[in-house]
Amino acid sequence: MSKMTGGALAARVLKNDGVKFLFGLVGGHIYPIMEGCVEEGIRVIDVRHEESAAHMAEGWALATGKPGVCIGTAGPGFTNMLTGIANSFAGGTPILAMAGHASIHEFDTGALQDFNQIDVVKPMTKFARTVYQGNRIPEYMGMALRHATGGRPGPAFIEIPMDQAFGEVDADSVYLPDCHRMQSPPAGNPSEVERALALIAKAKKPVIIAGGGIWWSQAYKELQEFVEKTGIPVYTRSSARGSVPDDHPLCMGPGFTFDPSFRNTLNESDLLIMLSTRFGFTFNAQFLPQSLKMIRVDIEPAELCTGRTPDVGIAGDVKLVLRQFISGVKKVSFHEWAAQLKEARKQMRQMFEPMFTSDQIPIHPLRLCREITPFIDKNTILCTDGGDMCVWGNLALPAVGPGQFISLVSSIFGCLGVGIPYAIAAKLAHPEKKVIVTTGDGSFGLTLMEFDTALRHNVPFVAVIGNDACWGMIERPLRNRKGITVGCRLAPRRYDKIIEAMGGHGEFVERPQDIGPAIQRALDSGLPACVNVMIDPEIGPGLQEM
Repeated sequence: MSKMTGGALAARVLKNDGVKFLFGLVGGHIYPIMEGCVEEGIRVIDVRHEESAAHMAEGWALATGKPGVCIGTAGPGFTNMLTGIANSFAGGTPILAMAGHASIHEFDTGALQDFNQIDVVKPMTKFARTVYQGNRIPEYMGMALRHATGGRPGPAFIEIPMDQAFGEVDADSVYLPDCHRMQSPPAGNPSEVERALALIAKAKKPVIIAGGGIWWSQAYKELQEFVEKTGIPVYTRSSARGSVPDDHPLCMGPGFTFDPSFRNTLNESDLLIMLSTRFGFTFNAQFLPQSLKMIRVDIEPAELCTGRTPDVGIAGDVKLVLRQFISGVKKVSFHEWAAQLKEARKQMRQMFEPMFTSDQIPIHPLRLCREITPFIDKNTILCTDGGDMCVWGNLALPAVGPGQFISLVSSIFGCLGVGIPYAIAAKLAHPEKKVIVTTGDGSFGLTLMEFDTALRHNVPFVAVIGNDACWGMIERPLRNRKGITVGCRLAPRRYDKIIEAMGGHGEFVERPQDIGPAIQRALDSGLPACVNVMIDPEIGPGLQEM
């Protein structure tokens, strides 16, 4: 008879599922799980705050398409993870969040960190359970992993009480399957697919909007094949950015309704093909003309009529539905329509060319984006964070490949501070690639201590801060409301010096011509690096008007 702790058993489940990293912060309740992960060859990335652990789990999923795993101790460790869990729920990102709990025999006795965690986390997860018997840990963790990755992805939560984590179980009597998940996604209803193909055949100016489900179904090859066979222009959104690279002749860039050129496309198009994307604050259904025909594909049947009832709604896995489309559609071309949209985008960028090339001081945010762009090649993962800086980045910086444009707007939660955790996870997932984060000074401050995590674990990346010394997205539109601003002003801090003091590489930039050389030195340093760029606080993307 072989014995193992419940914590070691949990680690074995993670190992069997292919987990390579556990993101978390150590605590007494969860120590056997973290210890077991090390023994199983799973690398533990110990963070400075549990919120960052949850964001790193998200970042891993956004960079790999596979669920990330995070852990926090009971009580405050658990509550610290909640923001990241909520963000992944809002964004449909698959993560497994684990936490400790007081021992079962100590429930409701005032034990250290005893807290009703399940009722708190249930509304923001697809699955949440307490494991009351150590020998059932594999069973419950398997359920959690299936819920996190099945259908529309999202977070699942497991808590293991301290006595079950430290207690021993008879390993020989525990059923521990090699696989906890089966891949059997649904295809589309053939009759609805035929109806969709008929609409496509009649269309004169069709357009595709491809969203996050493309990434979670790993359907980017099918998407590109469908786009090239039909010649239909495509816009990409959220975690699908880069699924068809921005430099592809038929890719028109990001699909955001705060972009006037995208709104013009919707007004002129006669058929919208929505592939696994949803309406929200960056894609507002009110901008769709009533005359616009629509085909909509989503893994969740209930989502098909949300915001706008389509002419054809197909419930199914977008990868399989695209294969159905590819096999049934005729090879056509919409060359003039695609050329028209490309020309419109070109003209839009030309309108902003004086801003891209501006030599003003403080630096124009679009000049900062122009200086970053040459460093973004096929071997680069870009993470965008912040308010204004995230918008500038999404509009001005290129998406070069699948899983290589990881943004705050992958979720509707609007969660600042994700950039540094996402970057660390992305670099761990793809050590061969360079990782660049663009962020504002406000959002940078929320998770800057994770630079310590990156330094301890030798995870190099470059964070480029657009430092306007304020919460600009709030300050500019609201400062004239009553003649005052409240809580919007920050100070022009030398964040580069803070990173240098930790042992990283820091650069401070006040002139536009110095941006490129500073980024190059940061990349060459081989260290976690910060390029602190002072930008004009009076210039924002003007989203308050949209």
